[in-house]
Amino acid sequence: MSIQTSKPLVTTISNLVAERIGLMPGKALQDAIEEVGGDDLGALVRALESSDTGSPAWQAILRALMIGETYFFRQRAQLNWLRQMVMPDLLKRHSNSMSLWSAGCATGEEVYSLAITLYENLSPTQRHNIHLIGSDINRTALDTARRGLYRDWSFRHTDLDFKDRYFIGVETGLQIKPFIRQMVTFTPNNLLTSTPINKLDVITCCNVLLYLHEEAVQQVENHFFEALTPGGWLLLGQAETLHTDRDRWLTHLYAGGVAYQKPLENTVHNRIVYHKAHPPQAPAIIQVEPEPRSLYEEAVALLRAKQADEAETILREILASQANDARAHILLGCILANRRQIADAHAELDVALDGNPLQADAHYLKGMLYLESQQQATAEEAFKSALYCHKGHPLTAVMLGNLYAQSGAVDKARRIWTAALENLNGHSTAHVSDLSDLTVDAMRELLENQINE
Repeated sequence: MSIQTSKPLVTTISNLVAERIGLMPGKALQDAIEEVGGDDLGALVRALESSDTGSPAWQAILRALMIGETYFFRQRAQLNWLRQMVMPDLLKRHSNSMSLWSAGCATGEEVYSLAITLYENLSPTQRHNIHLIGSDINRTALDTARRGLYRDWSFRHTDLDFKDRYFIGVETGLQIKPFIRQMVTFTPNNLLTSTPINKLDVITCCNVLLYLHEEAVQQVENHFFEALTPGGWLLLGQAETLHTDRDRWLTHLYAGGVAYQKPLENTVHNRIVYHKAHPPQAPAIIQVEPEPRSLYEEAVALLRAKQADEAETILREILASQANDARAHILLGCILANRRQIADAHAELDVALDGNPLQADAHYLKGMLYLESQQQATAEEAFKSALYCHKGHPLTAVMLGNLYAQSGAVDKARRIWTAALENLNGHSTAHVSDLSDLTVDAMRELLENQINE
């Protein structure tokens, strides 16, 4: 089939996918459509139009789109918050019962991490009254989650003791032990149309809304709000925030991220709660003091001198003894990104963000990686997260402003550049970022030119 002939059919399928499951159109979706449809996109259109999302045609599209970027204890700061703040709050109000839903649980690593957190912090009686559901629209991913069988890559941020306690070695990998597996009920679910159950105390939904268009996000957020009991909690991914009707939620800002709570009846709405003290860390999530700054600065200087290999050697030396040094992970992610090692760069940045989701440089780099992969909408969300973490972040302001300007939103672009220019007035270092050799003066000139043009 020629490109001219297939393009309208690809557009038809993209629109159908956006309507039925909320995914934004983009290159990844186009590639999936062409992979599944092959030379007969017309047959694929007919199959999708005449069936629901559980049919072979829809599931083939979802398998082709499957990202698979998940691992155990990926959302560490969030699980600490759940353990230290959410669980005591719920148990105080509901005695021993608790209902939780992991929405978009993919292959199960994150919902099992949630189950293990609950298991370690509840009494036997309390565990018995836990109702934990994992759902996903991708049936293949759910089958993997039900089996609970994983390879080494899923354990890249856990230790041997964790594996011994909760997994059994089998020929093809490690399988989760029955006492944890039995804590979770898995079910297929399309977030756009329904929730598995109502009267929920906690909903976790990490890095799913990033891929949905705005109308779909609004529908899903409405479903979440209605499904939660008063006082219930919504925990999103580290780079995500609520898009719509934020005033109806209580927003909790803590050192590791943001949590949203459905207010109790007769409480004040439109309120932000600041938590100055970070909840104490769990033993497996102890924060390590960073390596002395001088060694890190040496790596920065080498990178600016275009000696990336030497900089990488120093960074890996730092991480060998200080595995949680976020700055080292971010700088290493920058080096890998420059080499086009996209997946490895994302992994380094994810480690940094797991420790502290408010790392503006990490969000900026992820935005650049998404642009490299032709995921402009996701890139914009990452850039917005960077500006949320660091108002006026100059590198981000240049990129996001350019994207807005290219789309015709010139006034919006100018506002972002102006905010970044004002932020530079208080900049205390010669360079705008450890990631760049661009000086503050050069960046100021660049932003002024952008604004004037």
